[in-house]
Amino acid sequence: MNELEKKMAELNKRYAADLGGRVGLLEEFLATYAANGCEDSLERLYKGAHALAGSARTFGLPDVSVVAKELELSARDKKGAKILDDKLMELKKLITPVC
Repeated sequence: MNELEKKMAELNKRYAADLGGRVGLLEEFLATYAANGCEDSLERLYKGAHALAGSARTFGLPDVSVVAKELELSARDKKGAKILDDKLMELKKLITPVC
C-alpha cells in the first residue's frame, strides 16, 4: 500500500467512526422539531442530511448517501415527524455495521 492509499484508508476510517455522531445530531434536531415544531431544527436536519448525503457518496457509502438524501428531501418538504423518524432509523441501520 503506497502513502496515498494509506492516507485515504485513514480518512475512510475516521469518516466511518464519525458517522454515529453525525446521525446523533440529526436525531437531536428531529427530537426538537417533533417536540415543539421548531422550524430551525427542521432546517438543521435538512442541512445535516444534505451534508451527509454528499459526504457518504464521496467516501464510498452509496446506500448511506441514498437514505440520507431521502431524509434530506423529506425534511425539505416538511414531511411529518413519523416519516422523518422512519428515514432516520433506516439510516441508523445502515451505519451500524460501518461503525
